[in-house]
Amino acid sequence: METRLLSVFLNIFYCISDVFPLLHVSSGNIIINGTRGARILWRCHHTFSEPFQPEKSSIFWQGFKNSDIVLHFYKNGQEEFYHQHKSFHNRTTIFPDQLPLGNFSLIIEKLTLQDDQITVQVIFMSEGKPTEKLCQTTLYVAARFQEPKIKINQAEDMATCSTKGGYPKPDIKWRSGDGRTVLKPRVPPTVKPEEDGTYSVTSSANITRFNNVTCEVYNPTSKEILRTSYQQPPASNSPVAIVIISILIIIIILAVVMIVVRRWRADLLIPSAQRKEPTDGLLAEREPSYAAPGQNAKVSPRGNQAAYRRSTSVTNDTTTANHD
Repeated sequence: METRLLSVFLNIFYCISDVFPLLHVSSGNIIINGTRGARILWRCHHTFSEPFQPEKSSIFWQGFKNSDIVLHFYKNGQEEFYHQHKSFHNRTTIFPDQLPLGNFSLIIEKLTLQDDQITVQVIFMSEGKPTEKLCQTTLYVAARFQEPKIKINQAEDMATCSTKGGYPKPDIKWRSGDGRTVLKPRVPPTVKPEEDGTYSVTSSANITRFNNVTCEVYNPTSKEILRTSYQQPPASNSPVAIVIISILIIIIILAVVMIVVRRWRADLLIPSAQRKEPTDGLLAEREPSYAAPGQNAKVSPRGNQAAYRRSTSVTNDTTTANHD
């Protein structure tokens, strides 16, 4: 059952060639690119001059320059894992039912950075026949970089682009906002290896003449390009706004002060302009009471007292005159 599933899986891989890109460098060497943590299919096909005999055949998937690195081993009709290198334990799969068809392809699971640039080949040995070396291949492994970030130093008109977590060492380019102008880095990029084998990288560029800049991070193995851009905000009008608001506040304050002063002065002037007349008794003296003919005049008690004082004063004056 598992063999059939693997066969179906292999056919799918053959139909979708873009999943695992291949670049033929020469007739004897193939390059395959993979991604850390993913699986990859190492394709290999062989044309037999005679029918395949499993019990008389041995097939090694091993290192090209270092034969001690055995990825997988098939002998006398069955897989044998004793000679398999420990770094590939439980990571490789072949297609036994398709070996008679010349399909020597191998699946490698969970690629690591240690697999990068390993050159492998297939060794086919059949009883009574010379050894054949097939499908020499170099494996390259990439790790994806994080999205780059840009920081701006306005004082120095400098932009700094940084990213990490990728492999191998990337190429970094600076471009103007329209992409037409390539900016020269202020200093060579700083590349720092991390503990997990990946790299962190930092690059800076002068942005004096540009409002928009773009940082590009190119992975030479995966051919992936990551871009991030920075656009300087338009010139701020905040100083002008602050001046206008300040003037308005001053005008409002002056207007309020003027209103208060005017009211205060008005309050000071009102008592002198509208002073009260002398006491009610004096008013009664100045304002005689009039009554219509045939009616008695109504005089207030205070008015009576004032009249009495006047008559007494006149009597005294008359008496004094008589004595004289």
